[in-house]
Amino acid sequence: MNEKYFKVSEVAKQFRVSRQTVYDWIAEGRLKAVKIGKITRIPESALAAIITPAQPGDPTPDNA
Repeated sequence: MNEKYFKVSEVAKQFRVSRQTVYDWIAEGRLKAVKIGKITRIPESALAAIITPAQPGDPTPDNA
């Protein structure tokens, strides 16, 4: 399986946020990433997971 990986700057541009925000999401566990040495990459599956619409019955930040 060949998964595509994105740079932090690419994710920031896609979501129209700063690079620091993307790093914050990673640190908070909201966005999964892999680190190879000093390089951080975000797998495409992690992006799909955060943009998938919420379904009825899914926990919200208030009741998770």
